Amino acid sequence: MFIVFDVNGTLTDPSALGEPWGRPDLGPGILRDAIGTAMIDTILGRFRPLSEHVRGALETTAGRHGLDPAGVEAAVERASHLPPWPDASDALDVLRDAGWRIAALTNSGSVAGRATLEAAGLADRFDAILGVEEVRAFKPDPRVYRYAVDRLGIAPDEAVLVAAHAFDVDGAADAGLGTAWVARGETVLGPMGAAPDHRADDLAGIAEVLAGRLRAAG
Repeated sequence: MFIVFDVNGTLTDPSALGEPWGRPDLGPGILRDAIGTAMIDTILGRFRPLSEHVRGALETTAGRHGLDPAGVEAAVERASHLPPWPDASDALDVLRDAGWRIAALTNSGSVAGRATLEAAGLADRFDAILGVEEVRAFKPDPRVYRYAVDRLGIAPDEAVLVAAHAFDVDGAADAGLGTAWVARGETVLGPMGAAPDHRADDLAGIAEVLAGRLRAAG
């Protein structure tokens, strides 16, 4: 059994994207904008690395808010090593101690995702770090989730995806994976997507729920 974690926004804090301007409140919106244009690329059959979408979102945000464009480069650099949420390390340890194997599935790509997790001090907790570059599509395209379970050598129902994004929960559920939603940032799930199998306010809560599930099953 695998827990498959999203990275950006789930394990790491996107507020850092706004730090060069002293506007951490802008960070989550920058990430949403970047993911939004990446999704458009997928719909249209194009593929560019997420880093290009992040740069585009940063430039757009700087122009929209009248911010110094010189801050874009500093923010691009910050995007490569977003800080972990304070409860990320302990949550991963709880899950490993309970017997879960752990993978990452990130829109950043496998190399960039590994670099982010290494900078956050989390990479050693993972059995696999997977990205979207081999599929050349972004989540929630179903091909991404099928690729992940194929690489892990498991059936979809042997994995639980953990994400702080409703779109990721919806995509994983559609692909047959179990799902767990972290209500950090989005706070409220809209009525149009799939309901997650598990939910909690933070990673510590998700870890407690999923660790208990595996202990009960074993």
